[in-house]
Amino acid sequence: MKGGVLKVFDKKYGCGTCGLHFKDREDVIMHVREKHAGKSTFLCITCDESFDSESAFKLHMARDHRI
Repeated sequence: MKGGVLKVFDKKYGCGTCGLHFKDREDVIMHVREKHAGKSTFLCITCDESFDSESAFKLHMARDHRI
């Protein structure tokens, strides 16, 4: 997975782009938006995959989550 949120051991969350770890999921989401803007702008909150374009995100939502 490129960018986004990775769940790691001990219920900590890691940035899929730079590997920094955070205690809360919300913290890593804020980190990704602030530090890696433009790299992974669209984050699926259902499965934590991230996308570089809105069209790729919409295709993912329709295909994988039927939304």
